[in-house]
Amino acid sequence: MIKVKIVIFFVLFSSNLKAQLEVYPLSNNDNDLQTLISEEVFGCDVSINNLSYVGNFQAIGGFSYLTENTTCETGFGLDRGLIMTTGDVNNAVGPNNDSDSGQAWNEEYEDDFLHNYLVDANLITPSVNLYDACVVEFDISSDSFFSIDFEVIFGSEEYTEWMSPFYTDAFCFFVSEISEDIDPLFDSNPVNIMETGYVINNIPSLNSNNSCEIESHPITPWTIRPYSQVFGMPGINECLYIDNQSGNNCDEIGYDGYTIPMLFNFTMVPSATYHIKMVIIDGVSDSWAGLDSGVFIKKSNLNTSDLFDFTWSDPEYNSEGALVTFNNISSSLNNVYLWDFNSDGIIDSTDPNPTYLFQDSGSYVVTLQVENDCSGVVETISYELIISGAEIFSLQDLPSSSISLFPNPAYDRLNLSIDIDMENYFIELVDLSGRIIRGIDGVGSLNLYSIDISDVKSGVYYLRISDNNQQSIFYEKVCVL
Repeated sequence: MIKVKIVIFFVLFSSNLKAQLEVYPLSNNDNDLQTLISEEVFGCDVSINNLSYVGNFQAIGGFSYLTENTTCETGFGLDRGLIMTTGDVNNAVGPNNDSDSGQAWNEEYEDDFLHNYLVDANLITPSVNLYDACVVEFDISSDSFFSIDFEVIFGSEEYTEWMSPFYTDAFCFFVSEISEDIDPLFDSNPVNIMETGYVINNIPSLNSNNSCEIESHPITPWTIRPYSQVFGMPGINECLYIDNQSGNNCDEIGYDGYTIPMLFNFTMVPSATYHIKMVIIDGVSDSWAGLDSGVFIKKSNLNTSDLFDFTWSDPEYNSEGALVTFNNISSSLNNVYLWDFNSDGIIDSTDPNPTYLFQDSGSYVVTLQVENDCSGVVETISYELIISGAEIFSLQDLPSSSISLFPNPAYDRLNLSIDIDMENYFIELVDLSGRIIRGIDGVGSLNLYSIDISDVKSGVYYLRISDNNQQSIFYEKVCVL
């Protein structure tokens, strides 16, 4: 057998080519929000309960971003996911022709724990109040050990004129354990797992021209920033920042600045129950609600993409052909499996791990299409299989021929005497996987060939002779000493 990976591709949100970033505000429906959280942020292999939302429903939704025909200098980095803002999600969409755009809901949000956390982190002064909150809370658990990576981009209209601790926006992702003390990393005290010090640094930087020491701070325009012209302060975590004043980097994004995709991890222990609080907030001096910020979040494929694949068994030969068992490699139980074993466009099986009978020898392109019922993501992968066992050829009626192979077993040379009724043919020595070790173009109906195998490793091989249509007319096992 030969196995050659042909293609892998992903089908994501359909989207209008005229707009690179599209947002989808939620309706006033908690079921829609839970679906979005499951599909785009956590996946469907976890249990989410007791979900609640605080904020305007125009401040939260889904987004998709097309990479085709983009005019962005360094791209955006995320293709789809959840967006949470302190204003209207539509303000995240370019063109970025208003440096101070925003949507003030002017809704005060009282949360002593969050306020004290931001004060203790020196992000806001004690006199700053919290406004225009967008807050998602829920309980989550998993029946198995579950590690999930999140890609996060934070953008803001507070860049670069309004970066200060007197009216800064902030995003936090708090995790606490509400079950018995099962997970040693968490307890009843919420921990913000998305501070800059927790960024997994091996992600490709879209802002690779800059380098800096990562200082651990909550995510705000004041803690991921360039040089502050207002206060004359040096930049902090500047390698995470992309300037977008007047859309000079990406006019398809409405914010004056945003971060590169930052990668964070959260690992759940079986039987532990966690409480999640995702919040983006506008810190406001007096009662004037400041400019908007938004955070884009998606479940990363970095730790799951290698799990989409399939393997197959060695053929089992019988009088009808070659029986092959296929096994998909997938981490999700929410999949629909569609198998096409002979490239005719017809689905041959929907079993996760089917068995198929190949009745003829030859080359087959086997395609598996997997659709995740939870996320709607469709992934397709194809491999070429060559069914080339001697047993299946021996069952066929071969053309009248006189072909002899000697010596067999062979050591340094393999001789072949051919007397067949054709002028052109192909001679191939292949290993057990179907890989071609030697190849010769045969010419003439009566010939003697000598094949040098002095550098071929000892083992079992097959000698195959085929016509111009790649139909085998001779197939014999060869032992190389």
